[in-house]
Amino acid sequence: MSWKEHLKEEGIKEREKLKQMPPKDRAWYIWEYYKIHIFILIGFFMFLGLLGEIFYNKTFTTQLSYATINNFNPDYSFEEFNEEFKAVMGYGKKDVIEADGSMVIRYGDVISEMEYGNMAKVSALVAAQDLDILICDQLNIDHYAELDGFRNLKETLPQDLWQKVEPFIYYGKNEAGEEIPCGIDLSDSYFCEKTGIDMNPCYLGIVNNTARIDTVISWIDFALEGE
Repeated sequence: MSWKEHLKEEGIKEREKLKQMPPKDRAWYIWEYYKIHIFILIGFFMFLGLLGEIFYNKTFTTQLSYATINNFNPDYSFEEFNEEFKAVMGYGKKDVIEADGSMVIRYGDVISEMEYGNMAKVSALVAAQDLDILICDQLNIDHYAELDGFRNLKETLPQDLWQKVEPFIYYGKNEAGEEIPCGIDLSDSYFCEKTGIDMNPCYLGIVNNTARIDTVISWIDFALEGE
C-alpha cells in the first residue's frame, strides 16, 4: 500500500470513528488528539495574514511625517488638514501623511515612564529618518535645538518662504551655543486653527536629517495660510 493510500484509509477510519461518537465526546477527542495540529494551522494562517499585511503596506508611500509634543487639546484632529494638503500636492490614496499628536515630554526632577517612552520614540524616529517636522512648545524646541536636532531655517528655506516666516522665527542655541533660526511660531497659523492644536507658543522645527525637504517646505507654506 502506498503512503497516499495509507493516509486515505486512515482518514476514512477516523471519520467513521468520529461519526459514531456523541457530540460531547467528539469535541473532547478532536481537542485531545488534534490540538497541536489546530495550533499549527492557526499559526500558519496568522503568518499568512501577517505576510499579506507586510506586502500590502509596502504599496503605500510615506510622503511626510510630523509629530507634536505637549499639545493639551484632546479634541485635536489632523485628518482634514492632512487630506487638504494631500489634495494640494496631488497625492493619491496610497500616499500617506503620518502625524502623531499624542506625545507629552516635560523635564524636571520627576519624569514619568510615559515621557521617557516618548523621548525614546522621538530618538528612534529621527534615527530611522521617519520624522521630518517636530511641532512643540518652547521647552522642547530649546531642548532639541541644543542637541543639534533642527536645521538652520534661513539656510534651508527658499528666499520667498523665508521672507514670509521671518517675523515668526524663533532663535535657539545649538550644541555649540550659537543662536540659529530653528523654529517658526505657528500659533496663529492655519495649521493650529484647522487642527485645534493647543500649544502656546507653537513652534515648528525641521528635523536635521529629513530626507523629504521639498515636501517639508511645501507643508510649511500650506500650514501658514492653507493655500
